[in-house]
Amino acid sequence: MKVVLIPCGSTEWHDDGRLLGRVELPLTPAGEQQCADWAARLGGEGLERILHAPDELATQTAEVLARRLAVPTKALDDLVEVDIGLWAGLTEAQLKKRFASVHRELRESPLNVSPPGGESLSAAAERLGACIRKQIRRNGKKAIGVVVRPFSFALARWVLAGGEASGVWEEVRHASEPVVIECDEQAAE
Repeated sequence: MKVVLIPCGSTEWHDDGRLLGRVELPLTPAGEQQCADWAARLGGEGLERILHAPDELATQTAEVLARRLAVPTKALDDLVEVDIGLWAGLTEAQLKKRFASVHRELRESPLNVSPPGGESLSAAAERLGACIRKQIRRNGKKAIGVVVRPFSFALARWVLAGGEASGVWEEVRHASEPVVIECDEQAAE
Protein backbone atom coordinates (compact mmCIF):
# COMPACT_ATOMS: atom_id res chain seq x y z
CA MET A 1 0.00 0.00 0.00
CA LYS A 2 1.39 3.35 -1.04
CA VAL A 3 0.60 6.59 0.81
CA VAL A 4 1.81 9.83 -0.69
CA LEU A 5 1.99 12.54 1.97
CA ILE A 6 1.62 15.91 0.30
CA PRO A 7 2.26 19.22 2.05
CA CYS A 8 -0.05 22.11 1.28
CA GLY A 9 1.17 24.45 -1.42
CA SER A 10 2.82 27.68 -0.38
CA THR A 11 1.08 30.72 1.07
CA GLU A 12 2.24 34.22 1.98
CA TRP A 13 2.92 32.93 5.51
CA HIS A 14 5.15 30.16 4.15
CA ASP A 15 7.09 32.84 2.31
CA ASP A 16 7.42 34.84 5.55
CA GLY A 17 8.52 31.78 7.56
CA ARG A 18 5.42 31.88 9.80
CA LEU A 19 3.76 28.91 11.47
CA LEU A 20 0.40 28.36 9.80
CA GLY A 21 -1.58 26.45 12.39
CA ARG A 22 -5.24 26.43 11.43
CA VAL A 23 -5.34 29.99 10.06
CA GLU A 24 -7.25 30.06 6.77
CA LEU A 25 -4.93 31.12 3.97
CA PRO A 26 -5.18 30.69 0.20
CA LEU A 27 -2.51 29.34 -2.12
CA THR A 28 -0.32 31.95 -3.74
CA PRO A 29 0.12 31.80 -7.52
CA ALA A 30 3.54 30.24 -6.81
CA GLY A 31 1.77 27.69 -4.59
CA GLU A 32 -0.60 26.78 -7.42
CA GLN A 33 2.37 26.26 -9.74
CA GLN A 34 4.10 24.19 -7.05
CA CYS A 35 1.03 21.91 -6.90
CA ALA A 36 0.95 21.61 -10.70
CA ASP A 37 4.63 20.60 -10.68
CA TRP A 38 3.95 18.00 -7.96
CA ALA A 39 1.06 16.57 -10.00
CA ALA A 40 3.37 16.11 -12.98
CA ARG A 41 5.84 14.18 -10.80
CA LEU A 42 3.14 12.15 -9.02
CA GLY A 43 1.43 10.98 -12.21
CA GLY A 44 3.27 7.66 -12.10
CA GLU A 45 2.39 6.84 -8.49
CA GLY A 46 -1.05 5.41 -9.35
CA LEU A 47 -3.04 7.51 -6.90
CA GLU A 48 -6.68 6.45 -6.76
CA ARG A 49 -7.87 9.36 -4.62
CA ILE A 50 -6.63 12.32 -2.67
CA LEU A 51 -7.71 12.78 0.93
CA HIS A 52 -7.25 16.16 2.54
CA ALA A 53 -7.86 18.27 5.60
CA PRO A 54 -11.09 20.29 5.42
CA ASP A 55 -9.49 23.77 5.43
CA GLU A 56 -9.24 26.12 2.45
CA LEU A 57 -5.51 25.63 1.83
CA ALA A 58 -5.56 21.81 1.92
CA THR A 59 -8.71 21.78 -0.21
CA GLN A 60 -7.17 24.08 -2.84
CA THR A 61 -3.98 22.01 -2.91
CA ALA A 62 -5.95 18.76 -3.28
CA GLU A 63 -8.16 20.21 -6.01
CA VAL A 64 -5.22 21.39 -8.13
CA LEU A 65 -3.62 17.95 -7.84
CA ALA A 66 -6.88 16.07 -8.43
CA ARG A 67 -7.73 18.02 -11.59
CA ARG A 68 -4.33 17.26 -13.09
CA LEU A 69 -4.28 13.62 -11.96
CA ALA A 70 -7.98 13.00 -12.77
CA VAL A 71 -8.77 11.49 -9.36
CA PRO A 72 -11.47 12.28 -6.77
CA THR A 73 -10.85 14.13 -3.52
CA LYS A 74 -12.37 13.74 -0.10
CA ALA A 75 -12.11 16.02 2.94
CA LEU A 76 -11.66 14.26 6.28
CA ASP A 77 -12.15 16.15 9.53
CA ASP A 78 -9.52 14.08 11.35
CA LEU A 79 -6.82 15.36 8.97
CA VAL A 80 -7.28 18.90 10.30
CA GLU A 81 -4.02 20.65 11.18
CA VAL A 82 -2.68 20.45 14.71
CA ASP A 83 -4.09 23.32 16.74
CA ILE A 84 -0.95 25.26 17.62
CA GLY A 85 -2.87 27.85 19.62
CA LEU A 86 -0.87 30.99 20.40
CA TRP A 87 1.96 29.97 18.06
CA ALA A 88 -0.05 30.57 14.88
CA GLY A 89 1.56 33.32 12.84
CA LEU A 90 4.87 33.31 14.72
CA THR A 91 8.21 32.93 13.00
CA GLU A 92 10.69 30.48 14.48
CA ALA A 93 12.71 33.38 15.91
CA GLN A 94 9.62 34.73 17.66
CA LEU A 95 8.71 31.26 18.95
CA LYS A 96 12.23 30.77 20.29
CA LYS A 97 12.23 34.19 21.98
CA ARG A 98 8.74 33.92 23.55
CA PHE A 99 8.74 30.19 24.34
CA ALA A 100 12.43 29.29 24.73
CA SER A 101 12.02 26.13 26.81
CA VAL A 102 9.21 24.82 24.62
CA HIS A 103 11.24 25.56 21.49
CA ARG A 104 14.04 23.41 22.91
CA GLU A 105 11.53 20.65 23.73
CA LEU A 106 10.16 20.82 20.16
CA ARG A 107 13.64 20.01 18.85
CA GLU A 108 14.39 17.26 21.38
CA SER A 109 11.07 15.60 22.33
CA PRO A 110 8.26 17.13 20.28
CA LEU A 111 5.65 14.58 21.34
CA ASN A 112 5.86 16.00 24.88
CA VAL A 113 4.80 19.46 23.68
CA SER A 114 1.37 21.05 24.04
CA PRO A 115 1.19 24.51 22.45
CA PRO A 116 -0.47 27.10 24.72
CA GLY A 117 -4.16 27.13 23.84
CA GLY A 118 -3.66 24.25 21.41
CA GLU A 119 -3.54 20.48 20.99
CA SER A 120 -0.82 18.22 22.35
CA LEU A 121 1.40 16.89 19.59
CA SER A 122 1.13 13.33 20.91
CA ALA A 123 -2.69 13.49 20.79
CA ALA A 124 -2.52 14.94 17.28
CA ALA A 125 -0.18 12.13 16.17
CA GLU A 126 -2.65 9.54 17.51
CA ARG A 127 -5.58 11.25 15.74
CA LEU A 128 -3.77 11.51 12.42
CA GLY A 129 -2.38 7.98 12.63
CA ALA A 130 -5.81 6.51 13.37
CA CYS A 131 -7.37 8.40 10.47
CA ILE A 132 -4.73 7.40 7.92
CA ARG A 133 -4.62 3.76 9.07
CA LYS A 134 -8.41 3.60 8.67
CA GLN A 135 -8.07 4.90 5.10
CA ILE A 136 -5.31 2.38 4.37
CA ARG A 137 -7.64 -0.44 5.49
CA ARG A 138 -10.52 0.96 3.42
CA ASN A 139 -8.49 1.40 0.26
CA GLY A 140 -6.74 -1.95 0.33
CA LYS A 141 -3.79 -1.94 -2.04
CA LYS A 142 -4.83 1.26 -3.83
CA ALA A 143 -2.45 4.20 -3.54
CA ILE A 144 -3.78 7.31 -1.83
CA GLY A 145 -2.58 10.88 -1.51
CA VAL A 146 -2.98 12.74 1.78
CA VAL A 147 -2.78 16.55 1.75
CA VAL A 148 -2.11 18.16 5.13
CA ARG A 149 -0.52 21.23 6.67
CA PRO A 150 3.04 21.27 8.12
CA PHE A 151 2.57 19.92 11.67
CA SER A 152 0.17 17.22 10.47
CA PHE A 153 2.55 16.35 7.61
CA ALA A 154 5.47 15.89 10.00
CA LEU A 155 3.48 13.86 12.52
CA ALA A 156 1.85 11.68 9.84
CA ARG A 157 5.25 10.96 8.30
CA TRP A 158 6.62 9.98 11.71
CA VAL A 159 3.59 7.73 12.40
CA LEU A 160 3.80 5.98 9.01
CA ALA A 161 7.54 5.82 8.41
CA GLY A 162 8.87 5.71 11.95
CA GLY A 163 12.24 7.12 12.84
CA GLU A 164 13.21 9.41 15.65
CA ALA A 165 10.48 11.66 17.01
CA SER A 166 13.14 14.31 17.49
CA GLY A 167 13.06 14.84 13.71
CA VAL A 168 9.44 16.03 13.73
CA TRP A 169 10.29 19.72 14.26
CA GLU A 170 12.76 19.74 11.36
CA GLU A 171 10.10 18.14 9.19
CA VAL A 172 7.58 20.83 10.19
CA ARG A 173 10.04 23.52 9.15
CA HIS A 174 11.08 21.88 5.87
CA ALA A 175 8.00 20.01 4.61
CA SER A 176 8.02 21.27 1.04
CA GLU A 177 7.81 18.15 -1.15
CA PRO A 178 5.51 15.12 -1.37
CA VAL A 179 6.85 11.96 0.26
CA VAL A 180 5.99 8.44 -0.93
CA ILE A 181 5.68 5.92 1.90
CA GLU A 182 5.26 2.20 1.30
CA CYS A 183 3.08 0.87 4.10
CA ASP A 184 2.79 -2.78 4.94
CA GLU A 185 -0.24 -4.45 6.54
CA GLN A 186 1.07 -3.65 10.02
CA ALA A 187 0.81 0.08 9.29
CA ALA A 188 -2.95 -0.36 8.91
CA GLU A 189 -3.35 -2.00 12.32
